[in-house]
Amino acid sequence: MFGLPSLTKLLVLAAIVLAVWYGFKLVAKLDAARKEQLRQQGKAPGRAQGRGGTTARRREPEAEEMVACPACQAFVAATRPNNCGRADCPY
Repeated sequence: MFGLPSLTKLLVLAAIVLAVWYGFKLVAKLDAARKEQLRQQGKAPGRAQGRGGTTARRREPEAEEMVACPACQAFVAATRPNNCGRADCPY
């Protein structure tokens, strides 16, 4: 039942594995060539295009300073604190 498979089945399996392996390598090579071509043209891959062909990507800060609300101890942004909804909230 679980004997050794025939030589033909092993060869077909090896051919399928090799075809998939080289297929992935080809796709990776084509993608690298496309990225290199875009880099040489001065366009960064993955950037959003806005109206008129200009790049419209807004840079957000990576981290923001937080402070604890004295009324409820919830942390709010130090630059633009919001009211937490309590009557004694200073924001």
